Amino acid sequence: MQDETNEGSEIETASGRYRVETVRFRYQFGEVQLAARDVPVAVDTSLFFDRAPDAGAFVPPPEVLKLGVPCVMVLSQPLVNPLPLVSNAGAYVRFVPHQYRRSTVRLEGTFADYLASMPADRRRKLVTKQRKFRDACGGELRVHVSRTATELEHFHRLARPLATATYQERLFGKGLPSTRAFLDDMRRRGTRGSARGYLLAGPGHSVAAYIYVVINGPLVTFEHLGYDASLSKLSPGLVLQMAALDDLFETCQGKVFDFGEGDGQHKSTFGTELTPCADLYFFPKTLRGLELFAGQALAHGVSRTAVQTLTQTGLRDQVKRFVRRTFGSRG
Repeated sequence: MQDETNEGSEIETASGRYRVETVRFRYQFGEVQLAARDVPVAVDTSLFFDRAPDAGAFVPPPEVLKLGVPCVMVLSQPLVNPLPLVSNAGAYVRFVPHQYRRSTVRLEGTFADYLASMPADRRRKLVTKQRKFRDACGGELRVHVSRTATELEHFHRLARPLATATYQERLFGKGLPSTRAFLDDMRRRGTRGSARGYLLAGPGHSVAAYIYVVINGPLVTFEHLGYDASLSKLSPGLVLQMAALDDLFETCQGKVFDFGEGDGQHKSTFGTELTPCADLYFFPKTLRGLELFAGQALAHGVSRTAVQTLTQTGLRDQVKRFVRRTFGSRG
């Protein structure tokens, strides 16, 4: 099927800007990928903390239909209440495969003010861990901050050996990347001042932990963290996060630091705002849109709801043929 949309097309609406991007849709059974498609999708490019919480009434503006894409994605949409997995939404079928909480810190005021706003017992534990690490390093806390392209290259050279030994790298291949694309992006960000690399020296001056942060407009995002597991009793990752936030409060005033989706000890420790969010996928009630929806719904194990929706729209037979072609079914 030939797509008639062009990647990079944009449309401005009252609720934000939508841009056409190519997204890979995967069809999986458990961890096994059955098939994959690259699909043009209209993505809401507004920042999640600028959007009003949705109680289930939001649908993409009518103008977005003019882009002619088979899916509209609104990622990290703040919610009032949890949403159903599948529902009708005007000209679309809405699919909500992921619901989670985002943990953030508003970088306003000073780091001292931020610490003072914490519960006393949490603040006391953080200060104690910081002092314990400092004592193990001879009374000195050695943190190196990288901002320029040259400094970030140096940061990467020092952090990468530790990254290869972390569980993120061993289990998921998601330590600090060393690909050409990542390094080129890091250098570009260094020339614009839109990235930070943080290194913490441990006992003996070896690298105990690293953090890589990117800055996109008003949003500061926590991208990569690694620490020396042999020093876990000294909490090097937590100590470095304190130092990184101290620097960001000083240099990124007015921005929002985003720990990302999901839960974790560091998020509950450092985050000051928890926002319920969901990834919303809107599939227009066209053959292309419902074909794509059917594949995603089946991959997520919600075939009954998918079949009901397709039956109501009169496209069940066409989509059934598409699914058979895609997955080789003989039922």
